[in-house]
Amino acid sequence: MTDLKLQNDGAVTRITIDRTAKSNALSADMMEEIAGIVRGIGGAPGENALIIDAAGDRGFSAGADISELRAGREGLERQEEVILGLSEAIETCPALIITVAHGYAKGGGTIFPCLSDIVIARDDLSVSYPEIQFRMYPFLLHALLIQKIPSSLAWRLCATGRALAADEAFGLGLVTEVLPVEGFRDRAEERVSHYLDIRASLALGREFSENAAGLPFGEQMKLAGGMMHRNFAAPGVDEAIERHRARLSSKTKNAGAAQ
Repeated sequence: MTDLKLQNDGAVTRITIDRTAKSNALSADMMEEIAGIVRGIGGAPGENALIIDAAGDRGFSAGADISELRAGREGLERQEEVILGLSEAIETCPALIITVAHGYAKGGGTIFPCLSDIVIARDDLSVSYPEIQFRMYPFLLHALLIQKIPSSLAWRLCATGRALAADEAFGLGLVTEVLPVEGFRDRAEERVSHYLDIRASLALGREFSENAAGLPFGEQMKLAGGMMHRNFAAPGVDEAIERHRARLSSKTKNAGAAQ
């Protein structure tokens, strides 16, 4: 666990990648350990949350540890095995998953933003797939990318190795929010707290998105209509509506007094 820091308060688990001496590169053991932690997060959708971030100021993750490929085919097969296991663990996790990324996310390090529900990025973030420099096409990462972007765009990124800037990643939907470098950690924590507060509602949105994919428009609308009533069962909905009504009432009274 020396390269990973784990915090858990019951409902919220935080995994911090802390291998700054190696640019937060992910060893096979690290990925296997993260997968085990993620598999241990149960509960109903929206009940729990997982936050993934990284130590240091330079970057989120340089990707899978390239030094392990020196073991030849055995090393490559080991990395393939753990990437598949980690991807499956994240994809099937019922918790709201939030990634907080800064600096760079390369290759295997993009597993987390590609499969997260929410990605909060520092505005110096670059996302890239440098595997092609080593004459290797990143098939597994292409498969992850197309969970969020069209396959033709995934091909472009994987075939060229060109880095996406944070604003480009935001435009493609890989990133949810982009925050300034200055004060990033504090601002990111504020946004994380916001998403944690509404995670039950976001779980409903994720359920709809997954079930609506590939349906004809009419069927999507029927599905949406059938789920609308579930909004009111989400925690805090009644209170939020009452607060909004109180604000409107206050504005009306103040406007009347001004006249």
